Amino acid sequence: MSQVRIVDASYVDVPETAVRPPGPIKLTAMEALWIVIPVAPPSSLVEDRKRFTRRTFTLDAGDIQRLKQRIVHLGDSHGAPLPHSPSTFTAVVALAWTCFARCKPFSPEDDAQLFFFADTRARLDPPVDVGYIGACLTGLISKLPVPELRGDRALPAAASAVEDEISKVKKDPIAGWNFLTLLTGACLDRMMNISGSSGFRAYEVADFGWGKPRRTEPITMNHDGQVALMRSRDGQGVQVSVSLLQPAHMDAFKSSFLELLK
Repeated sequence: MSQVRIVDASYVDVPETAVRPPGPIKLTAMEALWIVIPVAPPSSLVEDRKRFTRRTFTLDAGDIQRLKQRIVHLGDSHGAPLPHSPSTFTAVVALAWTCFARCKPFSPEDDAQLFFFADTRARLDPPVDVGYIGACLTGLISKLPVPELRGDRALPAAASAVEDEISKVKKDPIAGWNFLTLLTGACLDRMMNISGSSGFRAYEVADFGWGKPRRTEPITMNHDGQVALMRSRDGQGVQVSVSLLQPAHMDAFKSSFLELLK
């Protein structure tokens, strides 16, 4: 069987005034990151891309505020109050994860999984300056029983699960550095994959002198259950792009999404 090796590398722009490290720096996880995978049939990926259904939702500032209030209220009313109001990222991800678990025909005995990245550049010691152009991401996986994400307390339960994983990063920023090991026991069929961030200002980045684009959307969404987040065009809301394989699942996702935003 044919095999291909994949290697990733990041670079740091070190100023001349920087203090040299006492010895060579090795990143064991990346140094050993040689992945051997079989070559898939050449036409399968292309054909799958044609079948995906993609839809984009935009939450304005009012939608986000109501969503946060609803999460807090549901937590309080079910005897499991959140320690604090959820962040915009947590609230939007909790909403998308809940809708994902409801639109898919998962067994009540299964769990629904969520994978997302955390940017840990701000937690490097010694810190890096603006000259750093590499990625510094750590992977996180949350899991909840499917019935919990279909119940009345779904939103606060999902928000709490997301916050729990974020808290782990604060304690140990590199725990999920080799995130591929996290995916070893994961079930991709029941996993929602979050990319981007509610704080990513894509519309400002894409201003090449002609002003903000009218519409910005990710074009590499080819996973059944992928969600891409970015700051909305007005800078106040969040744009949520969703990719699902079955049109019927997307219709169910949209129905739950809009219902939970009321």
